[in-house]
Amino acid sequence: MKFTTWLGRLAFPLTARTTLLPRQANDTIIHFEIIAIRSGSPIHFSSVNANGQEFWIGKDTATVCPITNSTFCPPGTDTAFITASGSDFLGMDTLVPGGQSVYVAPNGALSFTIAHSAYTPPGSSYERFNVTLPEDGSPIGSLTYNETGFLACPTEGTEGPYQVFVGVDGLSDYDVPGGCLEECIGFLAGVVLSQSQNQSAAWQYE
Repeated sequence: MKFTTWLGRLAFPLTARTTLLPRQANDTIIHFEIIAIRSGSPIHFSSVNANGQEFWIGKDTATVCPITNSTFCPPGTDTAFITASGSDFLGMDTLVPGGQSVYVAPNGALSFTIAHSAYTPPGSSYERFNVTLPEDGSPIGSLTYNETGFLACPTEGTEGPYQVFVGVDGLSDYDVPGGCLEECIGFLAGVVLSQSQNQSAAWQYE
């Protein structure tokens, strides 16, 4: 049931959509959340949340469910992602028809598409995400983009909330919300498997 509905919900562009799908019979669908790992920093073990088509540390997850009877809505309280083993694409763990895709914007901001649209700014990238699952008894795996880590950039000075960026080449003061790249905090994106691997986390993220 979950597998068949998932196939119809991922909203990657036509050139990428089939790449995310399981390519072998033993490929699996993975549902997970992300926490920031940076010991001694104010963001250590904080959740990475979807809000305003971007990802933040220190902002609440923003979701909506249009179903009149709310008992049929997913919880919508946490930000969760979905991928397939062997894939380098990510989606949001949603039920909305068409799904929502995760991408890196041209300015390096980790972002996601709005519901019912696959539009991304020219120069955005869906590819090169790599999820390493927890192993050897550890509860936390990791996520990288093109073998690069992530940055939490404060909105004002050194204060949060922090917008999440990828450490891409050419990232500058102009790109980050506080106007000072040196104030950004590099962190490991820790992967924590969702408690339920059979239920979507939200109808859609806003």
